[in-house]
Amino acid sequence: MGKILAMLPNFTEEQKAVFRSWPAGTYDPRFNIDGKNTPLVMPPAYGLAEVKNETYTADAPISYWNAYVAVTQMYAQGNFSDPRLGVHVVHEPDLVTPKLAALRAYQHSLSTPPPPGASFDATGARRGKVVFDASCARCHVNGNLTDNNDGVLHAPSETGMDPAYAERTLTKRYRTTPLRGLWQHPPYFHDGSAETLEEFIEHYDETLNLRLTRQQRRDLREYLKTL
Repeated sequence: MGKILAMLPNFTEEQKAVFRSWPAGTYDPRFNIDGKNTPLVMPPAYGLAEVKNETYTADAPISYWNAYVAVTQMYAQGNFSDPRLGVHVVHEPDLVTPKLAALRAYQHSLSTPPPPGASFDATGARRGKVVFDASCARCHVNGNLTDNNDGVLHAPSETGMDPAYAERTLTKRYRTTPLRGLWQHPPYFHDGSAETLEEFIEHYDETLNLRLTRQQRRDLREYLKTL
């Protein structure tokens, strides 16, 4: 994404240098608003139909972000306004807003791909679900695996997350990630700080004091591969 933005004529050379520094698969949606730089791992584009707020800090639903990125980041000819951010962009004619409903419908049509059967140990995964239900399901709830659909957000300190990006946002908190298709999109967490599922599990085991055994960690990893 950074390389794409760096091709646009709307940014300074200093901004373009920052864009080019972003690792592949990351994006900072607020850099050209506040000048700070904490690139995020771009979340999966599938499995959105059951998720109310797609972004890590749950500022708004998917059509909001489609418009925000199109107008304020890609400089498309459209309208976007959010008084909370002090952003008000108006173009005539508005070529973005009429496309948002169809784009959202397409995104909602993309289901999470099933994991290849040989990619995980089925017996271990069954045991891992027991571990997940006991240790993780308090936040990763229901079929969509996020309590944010119920309006819940978490302070960075609750889950041991780096607060730098949250502090730049409206909510100052993070939502619970729905865990869609984990088997195919490392790294994990909003900032990519966990390179593997093992690191992902280790972080929560230590932060939440889960006291998982080595076997439970292995089983939980196998279950996460099935999501």
